Parts: sequence; structure tokens; C-alpha cells
Amino acid sequence: MNLGMFITPNHTVPPDDPAIAAPWHIVGALSDELTRRNRFVVSLFAPIGSKTTASLYDFSTPPTIRTASSLSKDAYQKKEADDEAVFFHRMMEVGKEKNIHLFHLHQALRMYPLILRAPKECLFLITLHDPMTGKKRDAVLELSTLSNCFFVSISNSQRSDVKADFAGTVYHGLDLGKFPFSASEAYGFSVFGRIIPVKGQDDAIEACKRVGAPLTIIGQAVRDTEENRTFWEKHILPQIDDSHIRYVPFIHRGDLPPYYQRTKAILMPIKWEEPFGLVMIEAMSSGTPVVAYNRGSVPEIIKDGVTGFIIDPDPSADGQVPGRTGKGTWVIKKQGVDGLVEAMGRIGEIDRLACRKHVEEHFTVETMATGYETIYEKILRGRSQIIS
Repeated sequence: MNLGMFITPNHTVPPDDPAIAAPWHIVGALSDELTRRNRFVVSLFAPIGSKTTASLYDFSTPPTIRTASSLSKDAYQKKEADDEAVFFHRMMEVGKEKNIHLFHLHQALRMYPLILRAPKECLFLITLHDPMTGKKRDAVLELSTLSNCFFVSISNSQRSDVKADFAGTVYHGLDLGKFPFSASEAYGFSVFGRIIPVKGQDDAIEACKRVGAPLTIIGQAVRDTEENRTFWEKHILPQIDDSHIRYVPFIHRGDLPPYYQRTKAILMPIKWEEPFGLVMIEAMSSGTPVVAYNRGSVPEIIKDGVTGFIIDPDPSADGQVPGRTGKGTWVIKKQGVDGLVEAMGRIGEIDRLACRKHVEEHFTVETMATGYETIYEKILRGRSQIIS
């Protein structure tokens, strides 16, 4: 059976530029694992420089991101949409030639008019990689009116407020060989990710100061809006002393494992509905526990008291409402920064090997590929009814 794999051509697959681009990493890992299994013949549609064991169609097109520094924000967004549309149309031409009827897309925004003009016999499975809010939520609702479109969520929480038919949830998976386990004694705490208010680095700093533990902040300082710039310049930068609070700018994903292995725990005091969070499974694969606020996918990924601790956010601080999954049932009863502090003091209760085993059982690239194969086959079995 033939399968087309598509992601907007902003970046190569996997990304070769200094950007946090988790979907492009996932597409690369999934395409290679499906190709290895040989149940589907995979054609990957991605820009020049992409590396894959699948059949690659790059249409001699460089990644859109390479033009970002030379264009205004509006001009770049237009080019992004134009490049995406050209890639999609060329993909349809290849699909006709290669007899591809199922296309796995990793983008919902701007897809409706493209799919509307696609051949009737083509089926589209769309993995949603972002929180379903605003324009992205509207795009899913619009696409859900098309009988040849199906959706996959990357966590159950991601689709909790979206009234659309989902073919299933498939969690992200890792190539465990790239995130090796370490049982060695670790030192200090770390927080990973873009430095923006919803990632909660300010809460991590406060918690580490209270317990007198060092913190390493790893990620890009984002200054694209006044809010983000103020967060970095007033709440994060003044705290960095290269001793107790250390800052490490962006690190390529392949260089992350030693940073995971050397830390007692990853802190994730997030203040948004995180749809998945690769950091959590990358850390646990390395044997590192995760302490995170109960937001988004967190309770689906962390096994409370076994692979880390789940903390209910302080409702007075982030506008939480009662009723969040698992609220009040966690090992740590304190909320917000108080909860982080208690969890950090109890991190020695977590067995690092249990963290690794949890990922081996639930979040491998093999498990992810099996989940998608099951959905592909389900869609293809019902194809005659869909296009009749």
C-alpha cells in the first residue's frame, strides 16, 4: 500500500536549523520506521536537505525558513502559505502517478481549500500538533465537514474541546537509541523549552531558590512580542548568575541527552495546555524524572509518583478552574511553586530505571508507528464507503 507523508516545507526533515520543530522530527522518525517495516511504501514530501529512508520528493525547493531573515513577518507568512500550496499540488501530481490514495498530513491550517480541490479518491489523515485554539481550531472544524478527512490527536486532552470525529490518539514515540539511559547520580534541576511566559521558567527559578538548588535553563530567548521580551528581560535574564541559575542557549536535539542525564529532574511548571511535550519522554528515556504542572497532556505522560510528580497549579496564579483531570489526587497535595518545592525535596523517591521502562512501554517510535498503521488500515478498509 502506498502512503504520502506531508509536512509544511518550513524546515527540513529532520530540521537542520536552530529551531524547536518537534513535528518535523516526528515525521522523520515515523517515515523511517514505516519504511523499515515495509507494510506501506512511504513517499515523503519535504524540502531540499531532508534525510530519510523513504522515497523523498523535494521538488528542488529549499526550506521556507531560510528566507525568514530577509522578509517582513507578513511577507514571510505569505511565502510560507505559497510554498505549502505549491508542495501540496506537486504532491497530488506524484500521488496520481504513483497511485497514492492516502496522504498523512501534519498541518491543518490552510489545508481546507487545497484538499477541496484534490481528487475525490484521495483520503487525508491529519495529525494535529498544536493546541486546538483560535484559527487552528477553526481549521479543524472546517476540515471536519469533508468526508475524506480524518484526524489524529497526539493526546486525549488536545481534543477535549473540539467537536470533530477523531480516528484515534497516537502518542509521540522516540528512537530510544538516541536517548540512552543513565543511572548515574545527577546534580541540580533543569528546565527546557522556549523562554516564554507559558513555559513557566519563572516558577522554576523561584522553586530552586527556595530549596537552594542550582537550575539550568535551556532554550531560546523569544523576543517576538512585548510580552515575551518583557518576560525574558525582566523576569529571567536578571536571575542568571552562571552559578545558581545557569543559562544555556538553544541546543540541537542530538546533543540533548547528556543534559537530560546530568539533571536530578526536569521541571515543567507550564501555564498552558501542552498538547504533548517531547521533553517529558526524552527526559524519562534518559532516566530523568519530570515534575510538571497538571496542564494539557501531563497526566497522560507522567506516571505520578513513579516517573515524577504532577503538581496542580496555584488557581490564584493561573486562573485554573476545578475539574481538571486528576486534580487533587496526586502524591503532592500542595499547589503551584509550593508543590514544586515539595516534589524537588522528594525526587530521590523516584527510580530512574522506572522512568526508562515507562517510555519503553508507551512512547517508542515502534509503538507510534503501530498506532498509525492501525489507523491507516482502518481508513483504507472503509475507503469504498467514503468515496461512494
